Amino acid sequence: MVDVKQALGRFLSVPGVRQAILVGRDGLIIDGITREGKEDMEAVGALMTANLNTAEALGKEIARGSVVGVIAEYEHGLVSVDPLGEFALVVTLFDNASNLARVRHLVKTSRNEILEALDIS
Repeated sequence: MVDVKQALGRFLSVPGVRQAILVGRDGLIIDGITREGKEDMEAVGALMTANLNTAEALGKEIARGSVVGVIAEYEHGLVSVDPLGEFALVVTLFDNASNLARVRHLVKTSRNEILEALDIS
């Protein structure tokens, strides 16, 4: 069984990924890994948890179902938020959108492994 740090390390192997953060639904960081530690992982985790909660509320309000993921596109990169169930989410910071699909696939294929490492599957 891999640990959380190993699982997050796979995200940094994708070109253009700057950070991968595992965050609890309460906004507190469980673990994180960074290529260039300029962004504050604590702040990113907390803010993106709030962002996901807002997206979930919108989905209920407009009857579109559960949130599969949230992508925020900025002038100098992207932030992707992918829920891993009721307890955690993965926040990924990118330089650009070129490998977004690759990371989304990695989240999907690593989901159970990350949850097992957290012992909350």
